[in-house]
Amino acid sequence: MQDKRGSNGFFDLYRNPLAGNSEPRGYTYVAGYGFSPPPRAEYERRILRTYSSGIALMLLCFLLLSGPVYQLLLSFGQSLFGSLSYDGYTAVSELANMGAYLVALLLPAFLYCRRIRIPRYNAFPLERSRDLRITLAAVPISLMAVVVGSSCASAMGSVFALFGIYPTSPLTVVPTAPVEFVLYFLGAALLPAVVEELVFRGAVMQSLRRFGDGFALLASSILFGLCHGNLVQAPMAFVTGLAIGYFVLRTGSLYTGILIHFVNNGLAVVLSAVSTGLTYQGQQIFTLLVYVLYLASGFAAMGWLLGRYRSMFALHPARTVMTTPHKLAAFFTTGCMLVLLVLLAVSTSKYFLVI
Repeated sequence: MQDKRGSNGFFDLYRNPLAGNSEPRGYTYVAGYGFSPPPRAEYERRILRTYSSGIALMLLCFLLLSGPVYQLLLSFGQSLFGSLSYDGYTAVSELANMGAYLVALLLPAFLYCRRIRIPRYNAFPLERSRDLRITLAAVPISLMAVVVGSSCASAMGSVFALFGIYPTSPLTVVPTAPVEFVLYFLGAALLPAVVEELVFRGAVMQSLRRFGDGFALLASSILFGLCHGNLVQAPMAFVTGLAIGYFVLRTGSLYTGILIHFVNNGLAVVLSAVSTGLTYQGQQIFTLLVYVLYLASGFAAMGWLLGRYRSMFALHPARTVMTTPHKLAAFFTTGCMLVLLVLLAVSTSKYFLVI
């Protein structure tokens, strides 16, 4: 009996990946034998590249539309409120930025899911966590991943420094006025936690799970890191994305990822505001103490999970013919994906200091 919640058409293969005759257009004519399904590996590759193009178009829409939408919303806000003070302009700018973020990133994600006909409950698993204890333990473990990612970024920076190139990141100033700080906090902590989890651990990772959980986790984390647009944040985003994505898979709920993402971003905003008045040396010591706390709490949580759950950090094996390197090569070499990668490279190159 067919699941009443299921869809029909292209995405029927989600529940039974690579089933023989679900896609008649995939059949090819073989002289003397008539129409027969294509080889399984080729079929996998074809579907994977279709998903790659859809995901790339989704992220290209974000890169190309976020700026114009922001300017449109900012102009509308200025015309609505008339002459604004500096604090008022900052508030309107934050609201416009949040609106552009929602429209330019979330809307293409929903359109992508509709295009591949993935059921909503598969693309955005918003059920309760299967185990709240794992969700709570995932928070300090993911904070520990931030430290690992930061160390990777420092090591990468040291390599670039040998050639006189220094990766940088966008400068952000945390506002001090109460209203502006609240808006900044919402735009930097809460909104990304919800929207980015729906997109990267939702639409992207969940749609790629048919090719194996490990591949889906790795590909979505790579894109998550690259979309940060600079080599200071990208390694941290990649490593943290691996941790968040794993715990979303383990608990079966995007709420786990939203909680982890919100705590991580929220702490970053608060700690940045606290350290503003410190000297450079004081900021270094403060950051070191925070990282030590992250590591200690992360190791404690990981030890507790490993002692309580068997095979805690194991993913379901992939039921595919293609190997992970072949899947990555097929996924990242479509025309749309290459255009996306070039645009991300250009955007990242703006944050290099050459001496």
